[in-house]
Amino acid sequence: MTGTTQDTTAPHAVDTARTGPLDAPPATGREDLPAVRRDAAAALRALIEAAHDLDDDSLGSPSSLDGWTVGHVLSHVAMVGEALARQAELAAQGETAEVYEGGAEGRAAGIEAGAHRTRDEHVDALTAAGARLEAAWSLTDSTGWDAPVTYREGTVADVLDCWWREARIHATDLGEVSAALRLTPSQTWELAFTDHLLDFLSPRLPGPVVTVRHEDGARSVVGPEGVWPAVENTSTDDGLTTVAGSAADVAAWLAGRATATDPTAHRHGETVDLPALGPWPSGVPVRR
Repeated sequence: MTGTTQDTTAPHAVDTARTGPLDAPPATGREDLPAVRRDAAAALRALIEAAHDLDDDSLGSPSSLDGWTVGHVLSHVAMVGEALARQAELAAQGETAEVYEGGAEGRAAGIEAGAHRTRDEHVDALTAAGARLEAAWSLTDSTGWDAPVTYREGTVADVLDCWWREARIHATDLGEVSAALRLTPSQTWELAFTDHLLDFLSPRLPGPVVTVRHEDGARSVVGPEGVWPAVENTSTDDGLTTVAGSAADVAAWLAGRATATDPTAHRHGETVDLPALGPWPSGVPVRR
């Protein structure tokens, strides 16, 4: 499966109607911030280590994202890291600004310019972004994680969640490089991250589905309004599609990334196609 690039500045409409099993209270809550910081930092370290081993041919090779080389992915990660650090820095001063200086056009131009860096320049850019982010998170420890930001009309805590996604997901997007270095969803996405992705990416679904996790049989209702625990026989009684697979494979499918094994979908005991997915939800205001 080939992914597509996501524009974190463009909103889209989401159907928020709730019916059937979604009348239950949501089961998800905010992740533990220190743990998120640690895992995001680990993902960036893996990406920097991967960049250290690249040559010019590898940097110019196709990534897993349409129209982007490996160099484009590395450029984007460094650029979004700087942009998100800026969101946190401004929030600490009681200020807000658009995510990318120059908006969508500035984002595209910056990624293109950075895509042609040398290996050492990519490593330096990623390292600098990581250092700036760590300084911003430390500052936020003093000023508060609930300070408002422009990104998704959320808070600095939501900015950290965004960086977690950017670092973890894009480390898997280096095409053959990610595969060779075992930077794949099934090998690097832990349960806390896949649970987070289910909640964040649930607006991509056209309606609620029941997910069944192969590791432990855990069942959840996942739909445009989030994730809820599934009661027994939810899919049978409510006519919902059941999507089954490993935690990483279901999350990777929702993220539009390659899966180790494709999830399967069933409804009323019959095999059906996996639901069609809508746009990436970065422009949607954060659910509270």
